[in-house]
Amino acid sequence: MRRRFSIFWAFCVRLVTELLPDGAVTERLRGVLYGFCMKKRGKNFRVASGVRISGLNNVTVGRDVFIGCDTTILASTDVLLEDEVMLGHKVMIVTGNHTLKDGSYRYGAFNRAPVVVRKGSWVGALCTLLPGVTVGRGTAVGANSVVTKDVPDDCVAAGVPARVIKYTRECGPQNEE
Repeated sequence: MRRRFSIFWAFCVRLVTELLPDGAVTERLRGVLYGFCMKKRGKNFRVASGVRISGLNNVTVGRDVFIGCDTTILASTDVLLEDEVMLGHKVMIVTGNHTLKDGSYRYGAFNRAPVVVRKGSWVGALCTLLPGVTVGRGTAVGANSVVTKDVPDDCVAAGVPARVIKYTRECGPQNEE
């Protein structure tokens, strides 16, 4: 029953807010409305226009999370977006995948695995996160990348499939020479 209501609620939120222009107030309103059916919603959750979330009851978002325009989240199992996560335009998060049975994917079992995006990470435009992946803390995933396996903390990953292209570190007064 809760799942059905969350599907209906997500549809209603999208229908009611779609005509409103994007901006801080509208994006926060969408975040609050979507948050009613989520597992947990942190403060200052912002959602741009055109976002589709299936399985809203399986989604947890932390503080200061932003979801960009036309992003799709297919949450057949848990999706966790920790604090300060940004999802760019048209990101796709998928938590389920088909398996091969008797030479066909049509009747193979459906495998589900959670997706986690750790604190302070940025997933660039048009990226796809596949079932079972974790994007590490403070990591940037380059535009158009497909994340097929876990990405470590504090790095930049890009490509199809996404690979680490460099490691980053915070520069501050203690690191200056």
